[in-house]
Amino acid sequence: MVAQGVSAGLGMAGSLINGFSQSASAKAQAKVAQANAVASNSQANAAIDQGYLNAQRDYQEGAQKLGSQRAQMAANGVVLNSGSALDVQEATGRNTGLTVGSDLYDANVKAVGYRNQATSYNNEARADRAQAHNALVGGAIQGALTGASSFASKWDDMFKSGSGAINLKPSGSSDFASSNEEYSPQSNGGYQWGGIN
Repeated sequence: MVAQGVSAGLGMAGSLINGFSQSASAKAQAKVAQANAVASNSQANAAIDQGYLNAQRDYQEGAQKLGSQRAQMAANGVVLNSGSALDVQEATGRNTGLTVGSDLYDANVKAVGYRNQATSYNNEARADRAQAHNALVGGAIQGALTGASSFASKWDDMFKSGSGAINLKPSGSSDFASSNEEYSPQSNGGYQWGGIN
């Protein structure tokens, strides 16, 4: 009997330890996923910052190129605001604008990719935290069920053997079916219809 009780206790403890272990593992995974989400958000911000830096650099390079073209044309006596000289300046301006726009677009595409990764990592962290909670609760429930199952089997053994169990049969009866007189209030000193004896 003692050995069976120890076995039941060990079963309960094993279930709880397993639940704690699974919970700790899931919590660790959640921390890693959360750290990855933070890193991805940082990379998204860095991509935007780098895009603005690239755009600023390309704009300055375009402005220098346009200034150099204008200076060279003016030194050669070319009229700057008409004809092919104007076309060359406009082309330089358009190319500079396209390069700057491309820098910003590329930065935004990278940032969106990193933010999508961050969202995915955040969802993974939430799922891991839920798994940690469920493992803890599951371990506790499994431990309780293990103990209850062990107790139930011991109760059945006691009941069948008659030791410590409640005898539900009325005295003097061979089975559970008994005469009305055995349960009548008058013969048991209790109440009867219409009042107290």
